[in-house]
Amino acid sequence: MKYRWVIFFSLLGVLFLYTARQVLRLMPLHPLLVCMLTLGLFFLMFGWQFLARFGTSRLDSRAFRMLTWIGSISLGAWATFIVLWMPIDVIHGAMSLIRAFMDRDDSSVHIAGGSPSIGMGSALFVFSMALAGLGLEEALTGPLVKKVTVPFPQLSDDLDGLTIAMISDFHIGPMIREGYVERVVQKILTLEPDLIAFTGDLADGTVDVLDKQVQPLAKLKAPLGNYYITGNHEYYWGVQEWIEKARSLGFVPLVNQNRLVRVGKSTLMVAGVTDLTAHHFVPEHRSDPKKAAASTKQISFKLLLAHRPTSCLEAEPLGFDLQLSGHTHGGQFFPFNLLIPLFYRYYRGLYRHGNMWLYVNPGTGYWGPPHRFLVPAEITLLRLAKSR
Repeated sequence: MKYRWVIFFSLLGVLFLYTARQVLRLMPLHPLLVCMLTLGLFFLMFGWQFLARFGTSRLDSRAFRMLTWIGSISLGAWATFIVLWMPIDVIHGAMSLIRAFMDRDDSSVHIAGGSPSIGMGSALFVFSMALAGLGLEEALTGPLVKKVTVPFPQLSDDLDGLTIAMISDFHIGPMIREGYVERVVQKILTLEPDLIAFTGDLADGTVDVLDKQVQPLAKLKAPLGNYYITGNHEYYWGVQEWIEKARSLGFVPLVNQNRLVRVGKSTLMVAGVTDLTAHHFVPEHRSDPKKAAASTKQISFKLLLAHRPTSCLEAEPLGFDLQLSGHTHGGQFFPFNLLIPLFYRYYRGLYRHGNMWLYVNPGTGYWGPPHRFLVPAEITLLRLAKSR
């Protein structure tokens, strides 16, 4: 795990230097003052996350929550600006290299180019602030309900029309609080699903600090049960405590396990695996789809809950019909939603992987910046349908 911290801080250092360079472009101040301003910005954006690790009791204090909000909003605006500005620098750098190669004393060839202007940088900064503001409004609005029909030619009549309400990546914590959770719960209850599935990343904080904030989830009831699996964030904040908390809220935790549910004459398997990185924190929690699929009974339909979409590589050969996943947040906001396909083959929506369907929920909450521009949070209502 140590090498990951080395990579993280190295990347943070590079971003710090790049940001300082952009600040110097926009405000031609003394370099020392620019470094101090950039350092203050980085502490604002990332400092609260380190403070949370060293003192979880701070998570519910008013001062800490205010720091979290200011820092996270700043992070969203900064990230938007940097990612929009980088392609301009790349193009400018490429043009400078071409110009250096082509411009010779004996050549009449000249490639036009120059440094991006202060005006361009200022305009892009204002544009980024506007996008961050729109993204903030969309994040605070809460999740939309997206209805998806998944066709299966061999689906039994008993399971035809069965509905699953799916939530994922809630990240209840300093910013996502009881009121937000209550609104989500009420939306799900109006849908009257047959089954409720929670595919991980319930909270960012410890159970003792966030107990009140997650309590509205206890109101969720579905005839075929509520099911829960761990995401990667549970392992940062005490996974055993969060598993037991989910159980107390009325969810059935599936730790490489399954439950068989009778629906008329059919048998529905609801299986769940731990996050793919779980074994780094709890060795016995290594993700094991084969163990989760184990059964001596005849199964009519096999449903798998797996936090990361890439679990499909192991799940499809085991005969699962449908996998529900989260984790990617769909990129969470523009322009990251354009970059997420570079890292994940399946990142948002419904996909066909071999003989199995896969649905990736973009998140019911948000993580880090309260910013969901063009990628709204989602409650998914999936309906199984027998295709004719």
